Amino acid sequence: MLRIHFTAQDFAQIRFAPRPAPLQELHAVLTTAVTRRGGPLFAPWRGRVLRSLPAAANPLADLVPAGRPPSFLDVIGDTMADGFEQIRATSPGLVRSELERVYGTMPAPRWIRGLHAGDETAWRTMHRAQQAAYETVLAPVWSVVQDLHREEFTRYALTVAEHGVAATLTGLAPGSRLHEGVWEWPSAAPDRDVCLNGRGLVLLPTFHHPAGPLLHDTP
Repeated sequence: MLRIHFTAQDFAQIRFAPRPAPLQELHAVLTTAVTRRGGPLFAPWRGRVLRSLPAAANPLADLVPAGRPPSFLDVIGDTMADGFEQIRATSPGLVRSELERVYGTMPAPRWIRGLHAGDETAWRTMHRAQQAAYETVLAPVWSVVQDLHREEFTRYALTVAEHGVAATLTGLAPGSRLHEGVWEWPSAAPDRDVCLNGRGLVLLPTFHHPAGPLLHDTP
């Protein structure tokens, strides 16, 4: 069970991202492609995505050994450049601690060790890999993602206006419920409690991720 704890201030700060975030959608594409989520319906698409990825995108696999990406990759930027700028602004201490968490005792590739050390060449390697993956698998359908996002944005706004925030949140996640200030999501994953503590919540639909939710708990 995933439980998100709201205060009154958090309810006042719920917002729906006005535009899709290319880096987040790219992460959803790659996660779905490599984890085989979505069942047989996604099989032809998954094969096309994996076959089309250029060699320049290969370093991205090094960022998710055992499927555990570092948290500093989770940013919401309106463009790829905005997103990468936010990632690059991550404090060196957080970059090091997250890479150490992700790799543990496993040996890390050379460029990952460079990223850990703050080497600019390593950052450029990651930037090129993200851009290459985006141009190959997401750019061709980005206009569709934008149209779908506008539809979701409008639907969300109308539902809030007609039924209120509580009904809208549970409507976004069938099977979830809002009870005494806690949004509960039934899940097969281990129990997790997230206390927003006045930070509010940003809702961002993703269109290449058939499972959910994806929750990033930022400081």
